[in-house]
Amino acid sequence: MGALHSNGASWCHVIMSKPTLNLFSLVLILGLVGCGQSPSVTAPEESAGTTPESTEVAPPETDAPESQATETPRTPSSASPSGTETPSASQPSSRSSPVALAKKDCGQLTTQQEMNQCAAENYAISDKALNQVYQEVRQGLDDAAKARLTAAEERWIVFRDAQCTFESDRFEGGSMAPLIQATCMEQITDNRIAELQQTVKTEIGLADIDAQLNEVYQNVQSLASEATGEALVDVQLSWLDYRDAHCEYEANLPAAPDVKACLAVTTETRVWQLEALEEEWSL
Repeated sequence: MGALHSNGASWCHVIMSKPTLNLFSLVLILGLVGCGQSPSVTAPEESAGTTPESTEVAPPETDAPESQATETPRTPSSASPSGTETPSASQPSSRSSPVALAKKDCGQLTTQQEMNQCAAENYAISDKALNQVYQEVRQGLDDAAKARLTAAEERWIVFRDAQCTFESDRFEGGSMAPLIQATCMEQITDNRIAELQQTVKTEIGLADIDAQLNEVYQNVQSLASEATGEALVDVQLSWLDYRDAHCEYEANLPAAPDVKACLAVTTETRVWQLEALEEEWSL
């Protein structure tokens, strides 16, 4: 697993140079008014086939895994505040889902309450699909592979919750917060389904996609305030933990792909998450 650790180390260097930046689409119009609830999930158990189940807003029940990073990110000394990070649209922007699931088009609805409910229902569909896929995958594994899968899933939950909390925190106390939270959870869950099914491929080599990640990371960092950059450091480190754990799991499967291919695929997903964030923060 040398490739895993060497690549992770290079990312630690990037995080040390500038605060981490994160990710997902937050394109929206409605002001910060009112409050709402956002969905959450529980951590997978090692017993036969359980993955996160969506219920109420609550932190994951799994203890956060230790970071694989060897250095602690430091607070940026000269981060340029981005000023007001006000959304410009009422519905988060999104890319095509990597999985085919029948869902509603929340953007066609007119009230914030309707959109919040629609987003929560769409996330519930993704969460149910993930549970099914996770159980199917797990049933075909030996004990060692099950342990690696569980470790990867736990780290994925930590990343997912860190990412979506970060995104919704920008709208804390506002009526849009539940929409942002649920949409983020849905998108990251769909990505996880595709990664478990190994249906996502990339034409880009690991070195090239890693360079793209470094570039977009620095771009987003330059738009973040110091406090936001510090929060994103934690999100990025949790993503690195997840990526490495997932690719370690994949690399030990009987028909294992090249570990670099796994790293490239998961990194490419991270690139477009950060690109979406950069686009919205640049508006």
